[in-house]
Amino acid sequence: PSQKVSLMAEWETKMKAIVDETLREDIRSMAGVPSWMLVLLQKVLAETGRDNILDVWPNMEVYFHGGVNFMPYKEQYKALLPSDAINYVELYNASEGFFGVQDQLHSDELLLMLDYGIFYEFIEADNFFKDNPTRLTLKDVALGVNYVIIISTNAGLWAYNIGDTVQFTSLLPYRV
Repeated sequence: PSQKVSLMAEWETKMKAIVDETLREDIRSMAGVPSWMLVLLQKVLAETGRDNILDVWPNMEVYFHGGVNFMPYKEQYKALLPSDAINYVELYNASEGFFGVQDQLHSDELLLMLDYGIFYEFIEADNFFKDNPTRLTLKDVALGVNYVIIISTNAGLWAYNIGDTVQFTSLLPYRV
């Protein structure tokens, strides 16, 4: 949406403005948190009376999603975007930083971003609640082990537990 619409404070007014502003556009990509994007797409269908989003935006190609697990929403999105040609690309982002991206379309693995001002440490999940658990750097992680992520950033977070666990699927490059 435009900056004017993006800065609107009242949610319902903002959603209506986003729908009104985008209906006649050639939308080819979307990005957002699955739960909120689902609300927007349902409002688009309600406004247009169409059966699916491809009837509104036939050139839709990709949906970039992040912030929450996409799996509980996947079937709803496939119903709204009924085409095998739609690409779903996961981003591993949070308020604390941007951690990873799905850089291969046919893989659920996320490439860990190593040059975004974040220092990563990992604690084996089984040891997390022990007194003074060992923190590992990337050079010490292993495949298939559940790790709690601890980050320090150049924005001021220091040894912060973001509340996520990951398993490495590749060590060259680092993928989770």
